[in-house]
Amino acid sequence: MSGYVNEDETILLLARYHYLKPDLLKKAKTRWPKLKLEFMTFHASKGQQADYVIILGLQSGKEGFPAPERASIIETALLPEVEEYPYAEERRLMYVALTRAKKQVWLLFNKQQPSSFVSELHSQGVPIQKKP
Repeated sequence: MSGYVNEDETILLLARYHYLKPDLLKKAKTRWPKLKLEFMTFHASKGQQADYVIILGLQSGKEGFPAPERASIIETALLPEVEEYPYAEERRLMYVALTRAKKQVWLLFNKQQPSSFVSELHSQGVPIQKKP
């Protein structure tokens, strides 16, 4: 990204969960101090924008995205009834993440376990590249 982004542009790394924050982010800020890098969760990014957005953690599975539906007794009692459309709330979160970019967004995913959202986007014509 250092050769791609101008000094006055911003890069926002987004993920569903805090624990997906890359350990290398601190090193990247030290190595390329002119890059304006920031990490947020999808929820925290509501209302925010950046020139470039990189969405992390788009894999399937227990800790993946979309997150498996929760079924604890407390959540069932407190949360509204589950919508009929599959992963409706997770789709809204994905929309939030996708729409934070002013110029371009990249989706990073595990090729062996891609998120179902990656497959859906690809079927809608979103290209898959090996590297940006």
